[in-house]
Amino acid sequence: MSELEKISFYGLGPFYYEYQGKRFDGSSWVSKRALYLLMYLLLAKDRNVAAEELVDVFWEESDLNDGKNKLYNTIYLLRKSLARDGIPKDIVESKNGGYSLNDAYPVKTDWNYFEKNAKKVIKGEELSLSEVEDLLSLYRGDFFPPLRYEGWTEIHREDYRELYLNLIENFTEKLFQEQRYRDAVNYLHKGIEYDPYRENFYLFYIKALVKLGRVAEAINSYKKCERILKEELDVFPGRSLKKEYHRIRMSQDLTEDIEVELNESPILGSGAMLCEMMVFKKIYELEIRHVKRLKKEFVLMTIDFNNVELKLPFQKAADKIGSMLRTGDVICVLNKKVYILLRDMSLVNSGIIMNRFNKFCEELELIKKPSIDIREVN
Repeated sequence: MSELEKISFYGLGPFYYEYQGKRFDGSSWVSKRALYLLMYLLLAKDRNVAAEELVDVFWEESDLNDGKNKLYNTIYLLRKSLARDGIPKDIVESKNGGYSLNDAYPVKTDWNYFEKNAKKVIKGEELSLSEVEDLLSLYRGDFFPPLRYEGWTEIHREDYRELYLNLIENFTEKLFQEQRYRDAVNYLHKGIEYDPYRENFYLFYIKALVKLGRVAEAINSYKKCERILKEELDVFPGRSLKKEYHRIRMSQDLTEDIEVELNESPILGSGAMLCEMMVFKKIYELEIRHVKRLKKEFVLMTIDFNNVELKLPFQKAADKIGSMLRTGDVICVLNKKVYILLRDMSLVNSGIIMNRFNKFCEELELIKKPSIDIREVN
């Protein structure tokens, strides 16, 4: 049997299979349960699965005789659907009161290949970085997502996900050693999306960001980790992560964030973090994700000094505005415009900022005030 006739099944992410150069996703199948039954047999492809076991899994509510009748009908639909796609019907064979895949047909599954090779890497077997990248690319998502709530897929799903995360951890350490910091950041970002509680991901993530000169992102990533761990698990980051964070803060001569209860006390004039527009946009994106997940809000302000006569250089005026803000706020200056991100603030509380800004304008005796655009983001 030629290589062309090999049947390849893919379940790490949206399910599909390939045969004789064609791809099928099962969307045309009359019975979805027949497709799920095929998945079950693929997971158990090295053994004969008793009819009683299949009835227990797929027709738990039926008695044995009724369940077997439903099983026979589903097997018929399974074979018919495969035959419609050109796959020989006898790939699913009946023997000794059960069902199995006919081992005369070469069958490949992405999850078996991924599991076998990921375990090799984690155990220390050397693969090239490009080989590991190819392996990681196989993981397009969680195992067989249509059945995410079924017990028989859950254990496999968790195992494959853990392998994927461990592989990312192993791989990014090597990328870091090779000084491929940008690639490390990209893979660690994927890992954090899958497991936002894995501190080691954040540790290497902020280290790589610092190596790329993206210090503000590194600091905000630590803050994100700190918030998630506290709010979801009621714990604080471990010693290694804290130590790295404080090292970054000290090296940049930044002070710790000052929490202020805006409804009860005035804003401390400790100064916002000044950054370039590229970094400002990245922080904005991070805050967008944060407020959506936690159902909170922040305020975005744009102050336009174009067509405004100032008695002092524009940069000094911008610095003065920044000094009126909190340490946790972020400010960016570009083309005579001042962009401000006020974290953990609503429009209701932003009146305090506006009062300070109005006082600032009075001190400068401006004939024409700059235009202000202010909005709440949630």
